[in-house]
Amino acid sequence: MTAIERAESAGVDLDAVVDPYRPLGPSIAVAIVDTDGAPIAATTADAVPTDACGGTIPGGPLAGCRVLVWGEASAIGLQQAVADSLAAALAVASAAHADADARLAATARLIESELAHGRRLQRSFVSLEPPDVPGFEIAAHYEAAREIGGDFFELFRLRRRGRPLSVVIADVTGKGIAAALLMAFARPLLHAAIDHTTGPAEALDRTNRILIEERRSSLFITALAARLDVRTGDVCIANAGHEPPLIVRADGTQIEFLVGSGALLGAYGDLDLPIVRTELQPGDLLLLYTDGVTDARSPSGERFEETRLLDTVEATRGGTAADIVSAVCGAVGRFQATVEPADDITIVAIRRLPGA
Repeated sequence: MTAIERAESAGVDLDAVVDPYRPLGPSIAVAIVDTDGAPIAATTADAVPTDACGGTIPGGPLAGCRVLVWGEASAIGLQQAVADSLAAALAVASAAHADADARLAATARLIESELAHGRRLQRSFVSLEPPDVPGFEIAAHYEAAREIGGDFFELFRLRRRGRPLSVVIADVTGKGIAAALLMAFARPLLHAAIDHTTGPAEALDRTNRILIEERRSSLFITALAARLDVRTGDVCIANAGHEPPLIVRADGTQIEFLVGSGALLGAYGDLDLPIVRTELQPGDLLLLYTDGVTDARSPSGERFEETRLLDTVEATRGGTAADIVSAVCGAVGRFQATVEPADDITIVAIRRLPGA
């Protein structure tokens, strides 16, 4: 790297250093030369005289380069003072910039380390290992669009008669650190509300009231809570502005969206959520997902949309829960190609086993 390149990398404009001396005319001329004596900035195109006063730059990226000053004989004392002061100033300026770069690099490494730790911690929040539910198979996938994200989901057995399966899938509007912080606040609220209410709608309503009272944010949460009676296959769903789940029947009938939802969590005081009920017969599958699936973008800017989701699920119809999740993940990945994810992606599939 040349002296000029080192100066530029250190954020030092050498021309700006010598420019103030140009008006001084014949009394003082200034040149900065590299370690080989070649000028890299000067107030004049004249050759540097051999008797020019000089000051060596003692440190920083320009260490070893020299500041040379010459002119009228009557100003020799001034010339040496200028040479020495410029040499010292250049050393301090370039070193300070290098120190700033080092501090920025160290800060970036620290932030990267903290985000990696946050990512590991956040992944421990989600139910990547689903609970064992005899007669059912469960598969899930979660991937944040950034280091940490705003999606979350949870599957757990309730401690009440029949040990029903509770399912929650939610998406904080936006992504990144702010969304992750709101997720970390809301997740335990939802879990506790589900544990201490009579059903999904009441649980979402209780969570919403707390968010309205305690939250100071422009972000909101779409959330879907469901309760599965593992003895009968009955499913009770409450949807607060979330993507409608899919029901895939084993009898080959058309795949359908389970529509019916209310307002997002944290937006309004009264959710007024409708209850959606269905029954998983042997072989039926329930698919839940966040909008990171349908909002995925191709290199040409197209959205993945619900149509491609339906086509993907139809092509894998009759497969296991893991087959469906894998197929959707693969289809979204191929569709996005090299495009960065539009949002966090979460997919949960619950299938009642044939004969169960």
